[in-house]
Amino acid sequence: MATGQLPFQGESTAVIFKAILDSTPPPAIRFNRDVPPKLEDIINKALEKDRNLRYQSAADMRTDLQRLKRDSDSSRQVPAIADVASLESGLHLPAQSSGSSAVVAARQHKLGLGIGTVIAILVVAAASYGVYALLSRTRPAPFQNFTVSKATLTGRATLVAISPDAKYLLYVENDGSQQSLWLQNIPTKSNTQVLAPAQVDYLGMRFSQDGNYLYFVRSEAGSSSLHYLYRAPVLGGTLQKLVTDIDSNISFSPDGKRFAYIVANNPKPGEYRVIVRSVEGNEEKTIASGPLSEVQSDVAWAPDGKSIVMPLSQPGDALGGMDAINVESGKRNRFVISKDLFFSRQVWLPDGSGLLALAQPFGGQGQIVHISYPSGKVSPVSRDTNAYMDLSVANDGHTIATVERQLLNEAYVVADAASSQSRKFAMDGAPNYELGWTQSGQLLLSAIGGGVTLLSPDSGTKTPLFSQLRVPGFARSCPDGHLVFAAATESKIESHIFRADADGANVKELTHGKFDFMPVCSADSKTVLFADADSKAAKVDIEGGASQEFPDYANFSRMTVSPDGKLLAIVTNRVGETKEKMALLSVNFSQPIRLLEFERSRVGYASMLGDSPILFKRDGSGIIYPIRVGQADNLWLQYLDGSPGKQLTDFKSEFIRDFDYSYDGKQLAIIRGHRESDVVLMRDSEK
Repeated sequence: MATGQLPFQGESTAVIFKAILDSTPPPAIRFNRDVPPKLEDIINKALEKDRNLRYQSAADMRTDLQRLKRDSDSSRQVPAIADVASLESGLHLPAQSSGSSAVVAARQHKLGLGIGTVIAILVVAAASYGVYALLSRTRPAPFQNFTVSKATLTGRATLVAISPDAKYLLYVENDGSQQSLWLQNIPTKSNTQVLAPAQVDYLGMRFSQDGNYLYFVRSEAGSSSLHYLYRAPVLGGTLQKLVTDIDSNISFSPDGKRFAYIVANNPKPGEYRVIVRSVEGNEEKTIASGPLSEVQSDVAWAPDGKSIVMPLSQPGDALGGMDAINVESGKRNRFVISKDLFFSRQVWLPDGSGLLALAQPFGGQGQIVHISYPSGKVSPVSRDTNAYMDLSVANDGHTIATVERQLLNEAYVVADAASSQSRKFAMDGAPNYELGWTQSGQLLLSAIGGGVTLLSPDSGTKTPLFSQLRVPGFARSCPDGHLVFAAATESKIESHIFRADADGANVKELTHGKFDFMPVCSADSKTVLFADADSKAAKVDIEGGASQEFPDYANFSRMTVSPDGKLLAIVTNRVGETKEKMALLSVNFSQPIRLLEFERSRVGYASMLGDSPILFKRDGSGIIYPIRVGQADNLWLQYLDGSPGKQLTDFKSEFIRDFDYSYDGKQLAIIRGHRESDVVLMRDSEK
């Protein structure tokens, strides 16, 4: 009643019931800034999960509400504080502004018009100085006080853009393997489907500067790695393809005649280019380039038209930063360096005073921040436990559209091809994103935000591992029992590959790249294969030493090694090709011996994250990967000899985040779950 929002929401009764038992509702003041602190205390006491700390009777709640009503009643008399002039004159005057109090005091003393005039001049002078001080002081960061309202309630939103006049929202809904594009009129909350659901992957969206056109970056069915830029009139019309091969959202120049974007692995694998292109025509130029390990996400064209801002991944010894690239000369100015935060999805405030961006600590969740320009000072905007996925700002500079997300993942063990018989493992803390079997029949679980747990499926015993390291994760077991994993180093903000004994002891650092992750062992346990910051597959000896890259092919998945140790399988696509393929590489670095078409579309939740799982069958006859069937992810086995593949599981709901078969092939460990994400509007209350 106080907020217009339900404290616990979900797509089913079971989800809502679980939230009531386990989740902390967002504070009421987030949805309604006018909620008095005492009322919020009453609401929180009513929602208290410990029944001994909740209200014991309706009478207790009524008493607190009556006290709140009495204390907030506008008719209640509050003693006024007399000003200095009133005290000196011995008169008890009603409280007024300092200027009017001084004039009244002068009249009461009957000191004449002269003194009254002098006082009036002093009052005007003081007011003038106050205005000067107000204008000359440093302006506070925007959105320090704001209201929040939900624009969608489906729990399936993934991306959003707000129109310049703040009247429309363009957003994407993800319904399993299918994504659809929607347009909402904000004042009426009426929604219109722009494009029907399809097995595609949207990357970003923008309105044109005049608000007449909508632009979006999207893949085509069957490939999640190659994206295209499209344009369409806001109120319907012919869809026009403008760019083939684009790897970021676009940003328009102030006059709306050009736009900027990033393309990766074209023409050279492992490198990116920042391109400026004309809206009408094919004129384009590259204004910046570099290794993929340097770039993080999108570009943002400054309101003065002179520079384009791009976030950086791990510049120098920092975790994140931002470069302002001069549009004409290509000269770069690094105006933000952060030891603690990655930046992404940055957008300029219309007056050019700074940017809003998503900021994510290493292993943490993205929050919204303000970055002043050119000082680079970072100030928090959101301060909650939610994760934010996208960001857009209207031309008024006071309205943000973003996507608020919560992930709910759970780990299971099921009998092979018998998904109805399963054991679920409740884990403390953050949900898990990756798992793997050990030779001894235990499970390695890696948690979002960092942390590795060794779990015994039979007894339920949980043993934390590698707590002495920062943000450990991506843990896997080698056939000889060794464990390999990724973790941040102490001396630098980097992610390296480590090796340890089966019990987690004798940890040894193996690699020294900027961002090495997703390790897996060879069949003979002598080599560790992994992905590096340039989206390349690489390998290193189990005892350490120099790393070696697999040339020519970018990697878009977790890697898997054949049981005989001869083949390495990755997901890739070559420059100019529209569909991703399965590449079978020889572990001794010869050229790919086979490029296979995927028998079923691999588009699904995990594939959109860029580290989706593929796995050799334990007998080496085929490769297993998630596919989308209706409203659920399921596992598909594709045979390497060309025989027709088959579906291995029959889940009816939720996505698959990761999976692994036990060494004997008889048990399947799997992480399944769902996400709840909606578009929210944040309105700055200090306009």
